[in-house]
Amino acid sequence: MFSVAIPIYNHAKFVRQAVWSALRNPLVTEILLLDDGSKDGSDRIAADLAAAHSGRVRDLTPRSGGNCGAHHRLNELVESAQCEWIAVLNSDDAFVSGRFEAIVRDPAFPESDFAFGNVLLMDERGALVGAKRGPMDCWAPFRPSGELLAMIAERRFVELVSEENFLITSSNMVFRKILHARIGGFCPYRYVHDWDFALRAMLQGRAMYIPRFLTAYRLHAGNTMLESEGKPLSEIQSMLARRNVDSRERR
Repeated sequence: MFSVAIPIYNHAKFVRQAVWSALRNPLVTEILLLDDGSKDGSDRIAADLAAAHSGRVRDLTPRSGGNCGAHHRLNELVESAQCEWIAVLNSDDAFVSGRFEAIVRDPAFPESDFAFGNVLLMDERGALVGAKRGPMDCWAPFRPSGELLAMIAERRFVELVSEENFLITSSNMVFRKILHARIGGFCPYRYVHDWDFALRAMLQGRAMYIPRFLTAYRLHAGNTMLESEGKPLSEIQSMLARRNVDSRERR
């Protein structure tokens, strides 16, 4: 029912846990792996996992190797997926047990194109260090709780995600493959390709929020957003400005 897309880059310490968290769920039909030019042996681990679970795990790493970026590899993985629904999983994150059952049980699922939920925060060793309850834990808006609850009930997620990326990670995204094609896939951003995709998906598709923890996001020294203080902010500003222009043109 679900294709799980796992782009890999220098996560040899974590990728086995990521794959296992997807393998243990019977609603996952296939797991697609693609290494993006890792230097730590992650590519060999991906090949070993595919060989050990050949019925459900496919290694799509090209022989030519190279580093093309997460957005590019995600687009390749989605295009190769065989299922209607795609779940992204970064190779340093993990799925929470029961997440797919919770998604398909939701009454809104049959009419939705994009789904997300709450996120657990774990450290490098996998110990839980915090949690984020989706739009209920937005940092930026500081809206009254009554207004926020009304926006969630009315599925006014675009307004909230236009202010901040409360999804936290692309691992918190489940979407129809046809929606990915409709909005043109992931754009070539290094730091905000997930936020940008979520915003465009909510603008053009029907989004649903599952009020339970679906994903464990790993905090560690190798997180991309920690590379630089200025570059992520600059990319955020550029992305939001571009989306504002796109929204005005559609009107």
